[in-house]
Amino acid sequence: MRDSALNSPRLMCYNSPAMSSLEVSPLIGNGMVLQQGVSVPVWGRAAPGAWVSVRFMDRLHRAKAGSDGGWRVLLDAQPFGGPHEMTISASGRKTVLRDIYFGDVWICSGQSNMELTMQRLRDDFPDEWEAPVNPLIRQFKVPQECDFSGPRRDLSGGRWTVASPDTLHEFSGTAWFFADRVFENHGVPIGLVNAAWGGTPVEAWMSREALAAFPEKIALGDKYDDPALRGQIAEQSESAVKAWHDELTIWDRGLVEKWYKPNATISQWGKITLPGNFSRASLDRFYGSIWLRRQVDISAEFARGGSRLWLGTITDADTVYVNGTEVGSTTYRYPPRKYVVPAGLLNEGENWIVVRVVCCNGMGGVTEGKDFRLFSDQGSVELDGTWEYRVGMRSYKPCPEPFFFQRQPMGLFNAMIAPMLDFPCKGILWYQGESNESNPGEYRDLFAAHVADWQGRWSRADDDMPFLFVQLPIWGEPGENDESSPWAILRDAQRAALSLPATGMAAGLDLGEWNDLHPINKRDVGRRLAFAAERLVFRNRNSSPGPLFRGMKYGQGRLLLVFSNCGMGLVADGEPHVTVIAGGEHHRLPAEIRGPDCLSVDVSSVEDPERILYAWAGNPRDRQLYNSDGLPAIPFRADITDPS
Repeated sequence: MRDSALNSPRLMCYNSPAMSSLEVSPLIGNGMVLQQGVSVPVWGRAAPGAWVSVRFMDRLHRAKAGSDGGWRVLLDAQPFGGPHEMTISASGRKTVLRDIYFGDVWICSGQSNMELTMQRLRDDFPDEWEAPVNPLIRQFKVPQECDFSGPRRDLSGGRWTVASPDTLHEFSGTAWFFADRVFENHGVPIGLVNAAWGGTPVEAWMSREALAAFPEKIALGDKYDDPALRGQIAEQSESAVKAWHDELTIWDRGLVEKWYKPNATISQWGKITLPGNFSRASLDRFYGSIWLRRQVDISAEFARGGSRLWLGTITDADTVYVNGTEVGSTTYRYPPRKYVVPAGLLNEGENWIVVRVVCCNGMGGVTEGKDFRLFSDQGSVELDGTWEYRVGMRSYKPCPEPFFFQRQPMGLFNAMIAPMLDFPCKGILWYQGESNESNPGEYRDLFAAHVADWQGRWSRADDDMPFLFVQLPIWGEPGENDESSPWAILRDAQRAALSLPATGMAAGLDLGEWNDLHPINKRDVGRRLAFAAERLVFRNRNSSPGPLFRGMKYGQGRLLLVFSNCGMGLVADGEPHVTVIAGGEHHRLPAEIRGPDCLSVDVSSVEDPERILYAWAGNPRDRQLYNSDGLPAIPFRADITDPS
């Protein structure tokens, strides 16, 4: 599943910074949070052979820069607290760092659902800005770069950001809600190191050593350790994408004839019901541009002030006009279309909304089930229903798929993770898996190797490094249990990782949206990660991650399913059902809660039952089972053993 922008590929090559008399790692900066309770390194570069002094907490630490200019000192372990000040000097230069705190540092990584910022969530969680924003939660945003030449020694940039009403929009939503809950529980400053990038598979975040069992992936990553080849690929990819869009722009009749103008002719326009797929208008597998328009009538009061235009999400790109004036555009399918209509642009009475949609891959449409309206303080105009449409230009081929170097093996580990391995942390937060949908069968081994590798590199001698991850939520149209479901297989690979030491999981099944790869409810995702941390890290017993299938008894035509992590007991949101497979046929059967941790299924109607499935689909129709803490039962698949 791809969730990056449909834009030009990002070609990022690492060049060593020019030597100066004193440089400090970007991780070591104003407003930083350092891990409490352990020795913390401070490092950078200086002139070769220069002595570097670091004064901190009334102690002076000194180090001599090596022949390559690298230097490093080790600070004593400190309890949580602050603010502190640090002075670093060498060769007549001095750097003073202020507002430093000791607390707990969490590495936050994965793809777009970890990267997704609070800005995207603002309309749904405005109270986060209204309440006092906690300045003892800080975020360091790691620059998004990839490197195939090997692990880097340091990051190329980045800065610490102190949470405030002016900066909260920059924070990862998942990480923020996690930190907010953990701070509420423990009152310790929290540093979030945000190293995430949308659309990236797990192998991009893995080291060469972690990929030892996957030599073909190592070979693929090594292939791109060639600047000339990278340049050639980037040039060809950018050129092909640009040529497709240039042709579309030149031959789009809507642009030439200015169909976005209110007085544009509407002859030969068809009718289409929106939201919905364009295939409804015999535009299945359509590549090119489609123009949509609708007239809306509004009152004088409505027209007097500014308003907002929400159009859900659109595949693939759009430009939106109101009364002939462009009010916004989006270049790829996933962001919500939330456009501002300035005061004075609307008229009393008749108004025209026109949308130019670019369809790149033959799957164009306006997503159903999303807000689709024009609204202001004076009211709302729903836009669902009949629209007019006309093809601006039909292409004979899809837009070429851009090439993204960040999706290739090892590149992100080398550039974004390796430079931070000496920076102590409390634990790791991970939200990823969607981009491994094309080959879910290998994800179990990849993910297990990835978790073990990161834990081994960050762990201290006295303890395993906590690794907390989010299990994928629902996605797609509701469906029956299907053993071949890629998302169900991915979820099970994530569940299997709980057998690894020091791992915890936040169940996300019920927190997704069938029509959005980027569900909005990151508050509960973050809180469930915090719930997992309470159990794994802070040793407070609870029912995280939710009911886990533990085993079964089969006899006299009945299955008795036993679960762990049930809290005060199993509960059901409606009548729970499971699927029993026998002889290739699927039987949907009701289940009954029998005791706090047991589920009973009558299988007497099924001859020779073989396997049982629960919530085994991208968006399983049957997922009614929870525990008393409101956590959903984890999807499972199990063989049924003949009692004889």
